[in-house]
Amino acid sequence: MTKTASTRSGRLALLGLLACTACGTSTYKVGIAVDPPTASIYVNGEKVGAGGRSVYEIDFGVDERVCIQAIAPGHEPHFVMLSKQQITDQINQYGDFQWTLRQER
Repeated sequence: MTKTASTRSGRLALLGLLACTACGTSTYKVGIAVDPPTASIYVNGEKVGAGGRSVYEIDFGVDERVCIQAIAPGHEPHFVMLSKQQITDQINQYGDFQWTLRQER
């Protein structure tokens, strides 16, 4: 493949991705249950709630992944980076995300 053809196909692929992003949703409603109930829940570094079970709107915007953290005093923090596909798979196969934070030693 020539350099020009490679550049052209790269641009076409990028345009295709942008078109898919524009027609798809970037906000997902996600159930998250965390034990202990005193845990703080963060999405992309912003505190959105506390432990127990709640439904959160996760907005990816233009990002490919979202960072979700659960933190509680005296417990090891839980941290995940999730793609839209991983969230969709979790919801379709298992429902809510459920995490139990381990006590620190």
